[in-house]
Amino acid sequence: MAENKSIKLVSNAPLYKDVRTLLNNILDVTPDFPRAYKYTIGGEMQKIAVSLLNTVASAYMDKANRHQHLTKFKADFETLKTLVRIAGERRWIKGIGRHAQIIELMDAIGKQSTAWKHSVPVGSE
Repeated sequence: MAENKSIKLVSNAPLYKDVRTLLNNILDVTPDFPRAYKYTIGGEMQKIAVSLLNTVASAYMDKANRHQHLTKFKADFETLKTLVRIAGERRWIKGIGRHAQIIELMDAIGKQSTAWKHSVPVGSE
């Protein structure tokens, strides 16, 4: 029973909600990528975004290894940020406003994850 409460709390956490919104945005924009990149770069972006959700959930539920999960999150998140920037520069993301919206969301996620990582003692692993 307590496990269900933990899962429910994770899905209500602001960082988890924002990463979920990011995943939804990525799922919306990648079908418009050029055919040559839709399944390679677009698929990788989707895969990383799903992985980020899992990593946030793991960090919430595995307190003993939280710092390690957050370090993995930051590394994967940086890769995703780079791919989003490339997609924006190449105008694969249709609409300037859409790309800006995703970048703003990613900035908020970056700030939240950095603050959380800094609040976790390194020796807690």
